[in-house]
Order: sequence, then C-alpha cells, then structure tokens
Amino acid sequence: MRRKCSQYNAEYRSRAVDICSESGRPITEVARDLDVEYATLWSWMKKAGKTGRNMVAKESTESAAATGTASAMKVELERLRHELEEVKKERDFLKKAAAFFAQQNK
Repeated sequence: MRRKCSQYNAEYRSRAVDICSESGRPITEVARDLDVEYATLWSWMKKAGKTGRNMVAKESTESAAATGTASAMKVELERLRHELEEVKKERDFLKKAAAFFAQQNK
C-alpha cells in the first residue's frame, strides 16, 4: 500500500530524486521500487529541476538501444558501467556494515 504524500520528509524526497536522476532508470521503475506514486516522484523531480531534456535524452537512448544502433549501444554501455560502479559501492558499504554489526553481537 502506498503512503500519503504528507508522510514523506524532505530528506526522503531529496534522496528519491537523487536515486532517480543518478541511476538512469525510468521514473516508473524507481517509483515502484520506492513504493511511491509515479506522479509524486515526477513532481519531486520537476521541483528539483531534474526533468526536461536530461530525462528525455535518457529515455530516447534507452529506446534507441533497443533498436541496436552503435552509438546508442555505447551510451547504454557507459550507463551500465556507471550503474555497476554505484552497485559495487553499495555492496562494499553493506559488507562493512554487516561486519560491524556481527562484531557488536559477539
């Protein structure tokens, strides 16, 4: 079940906008992952100035990648490399956190 808009604090909204703009994933996918309505996340992105040409360019490269053009494939590869780098950072952080909490439980 989705939460009411008044329950989201400013930090959560800011982080959601950052995730959406940095990940390169479609807004609908990020909204689904965060359990937020698409329109709500879109309005947060609009207020933060993260919509417009940047988002249109990402969506067009994704659709162009589906057709298989060489330049679109290069753009997609770069996006995936960046995403992989972010995921590795998150993984390393979670490993450290797990080790820390394992020590606390001894």
